[in-house]
Amino acid sequence: MTTTTFASISCPGCDRTSLVPVDALLVSVALDDRAPSAGLPDPERGSSGAAPAGTVAWACDTCADLVSAPLGWRALLALVTAGATLLDETDEADEADDADEAADALPPHPENPAGGAPLTLDDLLALHELLASGTWFDQHL
Repeated sequence: MTTTTFASISCPGCDRTSLVPVDALLVSVALDDRAPSAGLPDPERGSSGAAPAGTVAWACDTCADLVSAPLGWRALLALVTAGATLLDETDEADEADDADEAADALPPHPENPAGGAPLTLDDLLALHELLASGTWFDQHL
């Protein structure tokens, strides 16, 4: 039996507090501006520093808006441990390169087909005759 964990969270837009399932929360970690390649927060700020550890985003059920709020380290770690989705914020250039590689690996989309000769009436008749035969599947494997 699985149970759902809820977080009591206040919406900054409508000031209402509601219980939100943690799997409906999106958590992102604030990265250190001085070391963006490391992807780690500044350890010198500690848990009581002025800068938040990250943000949490969710859809408020009262005002029906997508809202976000800053998080301290304890709250951020508690939400992630409870099952909130942690957003991976990587460099945008890396994302663009990854997207290009992924697009090259995929077959062409039906709405943007690869070029080729159009289907003629003779091709359609040949296809119809082939499908009418009982062995069409075995012939073209």
